[in-house]
Amino acid sequence: MSRHYIHRLASVSQLFTFPTSKAVLGPSLTQLHPTVTTQRLLQTATVKGNNSTSTVLSTNSKRSLHTSAAAALRSTSIVPKHASTIPHVPDDVSSEQVCDQAFHFIAYAAWHPKNRTPKQRKSESKIPYWKQLKVGKVDAGEDAFYQTLTPTGLSIGVADGVGGWADVGVDPALFSWTLMNNAAAAAAAKDETSLDAHDILDVAFHQLRQGGKVQAGSSTACILNLCKTTGKMTTCNLGDSAFILIRDEKVVYESPSQQHYFNCPYQLTVVPETYPDRDLFVTDMPKDGDQKSFFLKDGDIILLATDGYFDNVYSHETLALVNKTMGTLAKDDSDDTVAATVRELAKVLTNTAKFLSMDSKRLSPWAKDAQAHGSNYIGGKSDDITLVATLVRGAQQGQES
Repeated sequence: MSRHYIHRLASVSQLFTFPTSKAVLGPSLTQLHPTVTTQRLLQTATVKGNNSTSTVLSTNSKRSLHTSAAAALRSTSIVPKHASTIPHVPDDVSSEQVCDQAFHFIAYAAWHPKNRTPKQRKSESKIPYWKQLKVGKVDAGEDAFYQTLTPTGLSIGVADGVGGWADVGVDPALFSWTLMNNAAAAAAAKDETSLDAHDILDVAFHQLRQGGKVQAGSSTACILNLCKTTGKMTTCNLGDSAFILIRDEKVVYESPSQQHYFNCPYQLTVVPETYPDRDLFVTDMPKDGDQKSFFLKDGDIILLATDGYFDNVYSHETLALVNKTMGTLAKDDSDDTVAATVRELAKVLTNTAKFLSMDSKRLSPWAKDAQAHGSNYIGGKSDDITLVATLVRGAQQGQES
């Protein structure tokens, strides 16, 4: 049976040799270097033992994107480091054997939507219902995210709507935001305390298909579920969004990218009943996602982001920026200072990714991968960039007096 996938960039088929099946939908490569506009908003969720708080805020930086990102890069010594390995949780090891303390989590999100053409901006003049309902009422482009307090801890997720659907009149963000909103609701349900990351994604996708509001669309997804009692983190990553776990100033784990072939990531998909050759589409399911579990430690830093970030920033560059930013903290710093630093970290990372995406001469991770598949492409990749930075703290840390 011929396989059809919703492809991100239709014109890529002119640059590379792929399987017989061709890309169905996708924007042009000319969208990789549009005129620059920026937007930054932040959201925070903090979990402390049995007491939880949730806040939404926005910030206007006094420094320009160019100034802040360039300064961060200049003042950071970026030296590649070999990542050590961290095993996922063995089936025969209980949480009591690994961790006997409670945890809380400080998480901030930051994002930059990619630049719109005049035609796209005109079509978005009327805010549709899904933008009014989504977390924080923010515009993350085709990206979506959530971070929600759960009965057992914190659940976070990102999704990247496949932009090719826009060519046939479907808003790609409708799928990704609906998926993330469903995931947030599933994770926070009081009667679903045993859900792991895969279960959350599975419930969210099932509700999306049954809900009827999303008639067509596709999205990648990456969900993490963190337990405040055991420190256990379950993960489910489907596609090319990813997360990085940093411990003791080293990258100890980076989730793999799942792709059917270059630039065609695994994706959850809904195809209309009347769509031509609908039966020929092969769609991925939550069970196809890469699933892992870890026991977290005090001081761990987790970065969850869409491919717009990872296509522009190498992991050793990310590590250097994290170590520089978090290195300003002292053991006796207040909770407010720690939270402000994590917020600054999210801003620095997304600003840097946006800045690097506009560099037309850089051998970005995206360009390096494209060249490995036969292209002469050089430069950053213009895309929606969404990142959630989370700091893990043990119960003995940050206690209020």
